[in-house]
Amino acid sequence: MNNNKIGKQLRALRKSKNMSTQELADKVSVSQSYISKFENGRSKPDIEMLENILKALDTNLSSFFASELEEMPDDLILLINTVKTLSPEARRKLNEFLEIVRE
Repeated sequence: MNNNKIGKQLRALRKSKNMSTQELADKVSVSQSYISKFENGRSKPDIEMLENILKALDTNLSSFFASELEEMPDDLILLINTVKTLSPEARRKLNEFLEIVRE
C-alpha cells in the first residue's frame, strides 16, 4: 500500500470517528502536522506509529490492511466505520431504512 492510500484511508477512518487531526494527534502524543503529513501522503508512519494511530481510531493493523478496504471509496469506508459504532437496534433500523431507500 503506497503513502497516498495509507493517508487516504487514515483520513477516512479519522473522519468516521468525527475526530480532528489535532484530537488524533493528542491521542497518540504527536503534533497535528505529523498526522497531516501521513494523511496527505507526504510521509508514511512506521509500524509502531501506525499501530498507535489505529488503536486511537478503534481499529487494528489487520483490519486496516484488509484488501477489501484498499479498494473501497472513502465514503464507503466512512459508512462502515460509522455503522460499527451503532447499537444492534440502531443497525436494525438503519437496515430497514436502507431497504426503503433501495426500493
